[in-house]
Amino acid sequence: MLLERKLCLMEIDARYVLEEPDYQDAPLPDSLELDLPIEGDRVLGEIYLPSGIYEAPHPAVILCHGIPGTNNNDDLAQCLRRMGCVVIRPYHRGAWGSEGTYSFSHCIEDAVALARWSREEVAKAYAIDPANIFLVGHSNGGNTVLNASRTLPFLRGTVAFCPYDHQGGLEHIPHSQLKDLFAQAASVLHVGRFEDLWQDSIQHARQWSFVQNAHRFQDRNLLLIGGSRDTVAPPEWMVEPLWKELEALPGTGHHKKVILPSNHALDTARLELARVIGKWIEEMVKEG
Repeated sequence: MLLERKLCLMEIDARYVLEEPDYQDAPLPDSLELDLPIEGDRVLGEIYLPSGIYEAPHPAVILCHGIPGTNNNDDLAQCLRRMGCVVIRPYHRGAWGSEGTYSFSHCIEDAVALARWSREEVAKAYAIDPANIFLVGHSNGGNTVLNASRTLPFLRGTVAFCPYDHQGGLEHIPHSQLKDLFAQAASVLHVGRFEDLWQDSIQHARQWSFVQNAHRFQDRNLLLIGGSRDTVAPPEWMVEPLWKELEALPGTGHHKKVILPSNHALDTARLELARVIGKWIEEMVKEG
């Protein structure tokens, strides 16, 4: 019986992003609490473990939310777990119960710490394949993962959907409008003053600029997704300039751009979002 059980185990399979596989009598998917100290603050969240039908070790996805984090992308986490990934969904410092102060800089530091923790400390405990770790982020989470990835050469790939480029925002969006957005976010996050968010953005915008850092991805795997009706981070300001730079650079990275007909949260394209990301992750894992 044990031999027959092993023969039923599967590799990750993107077919099951949007449909349930046959779980047979394998252990069911499970969810655990994330409680990780980063710089002395407890970062909370959830860890989604795949069903026992999948062969270990598993690819891992660290899923970073935007600002203020009310859209935690739980639907996407469930889809990626269903296809065989371990999904780690944190709340950044200062957001939704996590200790510390929220800042854009801290979000990047959190993502770096989580990626290293996943690879070096808990890979065995959660059956994570250290050669197949992905960072995925939405909105400011896109800025988070693109900039964190620069210091994480071991990543298999990075996915940024409807990413917010702080430099692009300063160049194209009235500063009064940006300040209003940051003030609204500050009201539900632990940030002290909204001016702190504003200063964090303007002081680091050039350093974090997608275009300025395009060369860092010429040999890295990158999936960019935008929404054609996105008025918060329009792809013509946030995605297309980076894509144009990438196309002009030689390199060995697997790059893909997808524009979906939806808004900033991709509210009318959630299934397609999950399908696109799941299929790309599967391709990167199998190519590796």
